Amino acid sequence: MGQHKTEKWSLNRKTTSEISCSQAKQLDHKLMIDSLSYKVSPLTVRGMLSSNSNRESTSVIMSYSHLGGLILNAANGVGCFVVTKPAMSLALVYQVAYMELHLNDNKLKGEISQGIGELTMLETLDVSSNSLEGTLTSTFFSNLSRLRELGLSDNSRVVIKIDENWIPSFQLDFIDLISCNLGPHFPKWLKLQTNVSYFDISNNGISDSIPFSFWSSLSSNFIYLNMSHNQFYGVLPNPPDGFSNGPIIDLSSNLFEGVVPSACVHAETLYLNDNRFIDCSNILCPKLSFGLSVLELSNNLFSGELPDCWMNLSQLTSLHLENNRFSGRIPKSMGTLSSLNYLHLYNNSFSGPFPSAFENCTSLIVLNLGYNLFTGYIPPWIGNNFGYLTSLILRKNNFIGEIHESICQISNLQILDVAVNNISGVIPSCIDNFTAMKINLGPSMESTGAGTIGVANHVFIETETTILEWKREEHPYKETFRLVSYIDLSSNELSGEIPDGISNLTTLGALDLSKNKLSGNIPSSIGKMTALELLDLSNNLLTGEIPISLAEVTTLGILDVSNNNLSGEIPVSPQLQSFGASSYAGNQGLCGTPLPSCSKDPAASNVPNGDNTSVHGKGGDFGFFLGVYISVVLGFIVGFWGVCGTLVIKTSWRYAYFRFLDNIKDRVF
Repeated sequence: MGQHKTEKWSLNRKTTSEISCSQAKQLDHKLMIDSLSYKVSPLTVRGMLSSNSNRESTSVIMSYSHLGGLILNAANGVGCFVVTKPAMSLALVYQVAYMELHLNDNKLKGEISQGIGELTMLETLDVSSNSLEGTLTSTFFSNLSRLRELGLSDNSRVVIKIDENWIPSFQLDFIDLISCNLGPHFPKWLKLQTNVSYFDISNNGISDSIPFSFWSSLSSNFIYLNMSHNQFYGVLPNPPDGFSNGPIIDLSSNLFEGVVPSACVHAETLYLNDNRFIDCSNILCPKLSFGLSVLELSNNLFSGELPDCWMNLSQLTSLHLENNRFSGRIPKSMGTLSSLNYLHLYNNSFSGPFPSAFENCTSLIVLNLGYNLFTGYIPPWIGNNFGYLTSLILRKNNFIGEIHESICQISNLQILDVAVNNISGVIPSCIDNFTAMKINLGPSMESTGAGTIGVANHVFIETETTILEWKREEHPYKETFRLVSYIDLSSNELSGEIPDGISNLTTLGALDLSKNKLSGNIPSSIGKMTALELLDLSNNLLTGEIPISLAEVTTLGILDVSNNNLSGEIPVSPQLQSFGASSYAGNQGLCGTPLPSCSKDPAASNVPNGDNTSVHGKGGDFGFFLGVYISVVLGFIVGFWGVCGTLVIKTSWRYAYFRFLDNIKDRVF
């Protein structure tokens, strides 16, 4: 590579600057984008791509530059393109003898020029993540014998239509063809690419099996494979030589079935979720130690007990086994997973006491054991050993006993969900020690549970997914799950008062304490919880008034304090009056909008109120009108039959009554 030479074109701050193809043709440099500190009127850049043998290189790199406009014609080895950007400068740098075109992640539109196919020196073509369109055939690629990197992803109207028997003249190292309408069959020309290190054909509507020849043709440099979100089916073949470089493999969201091949254990990151696999013993119980770091097996058809041989997977940081049919107890060897950060066993049939093996998994950030058959007590060592834990989900098991105060030592905890168990005792008074529920977490890489993985010159984000019960519905969360904060202790046997300190959790998004036996008053300072979107205190034994400070919580989307013993007037605020009467029903002494108005007569406060038809039928109103109806009927019976019945029975009284009527008539007329 020769010495770099740089030349900059000056831009007029007041007028539109234009660089013609003829100007660019005289320069042997690399074109890059560098934002200016001042604004320039919309700039039209006419760059040039040439395969002239006198040139040593031309490379256009304008990735992530917010460019808009059209790619214009390219012909006879000279190509022109036009892009626009409100503020930019241009730099040209001398490079080696090859051609690159990087226009990915911009706002380009229109058809991809067929003339680009005549740029015979082109080694990199990356126009992914734009709004381009057009059909690219084998004719387009026929002259690109030096092409090494091809990126056309995320241009929804770009179609690749290659002749079935076409044999390409190039061998690609980098293939990025997400959502390029390659289906319905696995393209044969892709099977002939034997030097690939990065291969992504996800979301292409392919319905086919993966031939054994494809696996065996993958080069030893293979480090990334993504064929997810298609309809690949059949049994995965087992490559004879495995994968030597610890690749990242994503075959999720397909129709694969049968046994997971043992070669997959050589991967560093393995996504096989959302398929129909039935046996994963080859990778859960390898004979040797491997560097598998991320293992995603959720939403398959796995069943039976987990093998007790996890010591050879000691590098695991993330393990997803949720939504399968696993059963039995957690094996002790899982305690060797000291690097494990994320463990998801949600919605299986695991049983037995809280796994003691987890006592050694001190790096856990997320522990999700929800919807299983675990029994016994929640051990106090959770608070001592899980200092990094942010999410503890034990929902819908058969746990008993109290919530030990040691749990308050987990200051990073953002999600505490032990709903639908048989937990008794009181809510720990130290609950306000959950520091993470008091501060706002921005969407940084650290707070999202995401990590970065580098592949050659390309970097992408590896995200952690978890299923959360948010606003009474299950939702899968990816990058944002670490921004969610809630406490759900509902449907247990908790008693005592709600600790006042809970009001200090000012960034808590949801608090559900319903269906317990809690008593006492609602904390008067609950209005400090200004981030609450859900507050459910229903079906308890709470007394006193609804605190006036609750009117300050303007973020509430769900409120339910029904079926308690609350009294007094509902505080007036647009937020609290926006909820229906059912949110307050079943509280004998509660009044005010949306319930009936409060009476000045203290005795009136004892009249049943509210529309509680969903729980108690017609409630107090029904009882009142029933009494009126009974009184009217009894009055009619007593009044009518008390007089008429006597006249019917007593003959002498009847004669006297009619003589009296005759005398009255004679006097009147």
